[in-house]
Amino acid sequence: MLAIPWYFAQQNNSSQFNLIFGLVTFANIFWGLYAGTLVDRFPRKSLFLGTNFFEGSVLLLVAVIGWSMGSLHISLIVLAFTVTVFGYRIHYPNLYAFAQEITSPEHYTRVTSYIEIVGQATNVLAGALAVVLLEGADWEINTILGVVTIDIEAWEIYEIFTLDAITYFVSVTLIYFIRYIPDKKFEADRGVLWDRLNTGFRWLKDHPLVFTFGFFTHSIFVVMLVSLFAVMPLYITNYLESGGEVFGIMEVLYGIGALMAGIFISRWTQKFSKVGAIIWLMFLTTFVLLLCTFTRFIPIYFLVGFVIGFTNAGTRVLRISYLFNQIPNHIIGRVNSVFSVMNILVRTFFVMIFALAFFSEGINIIYAYVILAAFTFLSGLVLWANYGKLGR
Repeated sequence: MLAIPWYFAQQNNSSQFNLIFGLVTFANIFWGLYAGTLVDRFPRKSLFLGTNFFEGSVLLLVAVIGWSMGSLHISLIVLAFTVTVFGYRIHYPNLYAFAQEITSPEHYTRVTSYIEIVGQATNVLAGALAVVLLEGADWEINTILGVVTIDIEAWEIYEIFTLDAITYFVSVTLIYFIRYIPDKKFEADRGVLWDRLNTGFRWLKDHPLVFTFGFFTHSIFVVMLVSLFAVMPLYITNYLESGGEVFGIMEVLYGIGALMAGIFISRWTQKFSKVGAIIWLMFLTTFVLLLCTFTRFIPIYFLVGFVIGFTNAGTRVLRISYLFNQIPNHIIGRVNSVFSVMNILVRTFFVMIFALAFFSEGINIIYAYVILAAFTFLSGLVLWANYGKLGR
């Protein structure tokens, strides 16, 4: 997924990619609602197996076409991107519903922290690998045996897709052998589709404070995704005047920051409420986003990546554990799908704005960070205003 926006940026087609990203994100509104009904309709392990096998098969097919043709048409790259984005919409609600299903309430924060640690450790490795795959490597390393030269050519995008497809099939194998004992009995909803779709909306209508919390605590996640796919390639190219290594290193730093959050956030919030900690993480995100508009010093941008990785992951751990305590397991897939749809609408709004030619001209991309900073700041203010009602 790092390779795709960078591929478009190198072709001077970032505006085209942002438009595609916006359309795919908008299409996810309808899929996201339906995906939530699937999470509450079928065993979560079966969904993992089915979605991973399907996504891996599509990526493998695209990769095979790339190998046979020596290149990939843009439509096939968009297909790979679309299938992966759609996969996100069912994978993460299913993951958290599965975690809630097998975990007792007193361990919610700890388990969500573990999920974050494992996931972000993987992201660190993926980001480091992305640096090599996107830009290649020409290193000379001094060892006791002499100088070791490592020369790796940059990979073609269909070669990267091949590696991706393999990882999907590895995951299918690993998931198949998972054994688990549910802490809560899984209650499949076999009702009419329309009624199942409406369940999440009806529940949130009866619990407006949960809706307020769930919607506004998504703001850092919105900022991270919009920045990664719609802002960062242009910012690095036009403003920092740098290459793909900065893009890859930023992903590594996102992952390291998120990994630190997974390790320390539960200990930190033993002295603070979850809601209060999230508010401070939002204000910290606002500050570092504004830093992007004042300097071209790349180490500062790396610091921004680390901090946003920390604040996004920290917020996610606290957010999910809070929602686990509020939402019954048999409807959590559909309730989360409502939050997902709202998240998609906001992301689509920002992506479509940043697809305007204005942001591709000169250094105008810095204004995107001003807009995103304003969004996180206002979200923090809304939560602050409801702090007393939301509790811990």
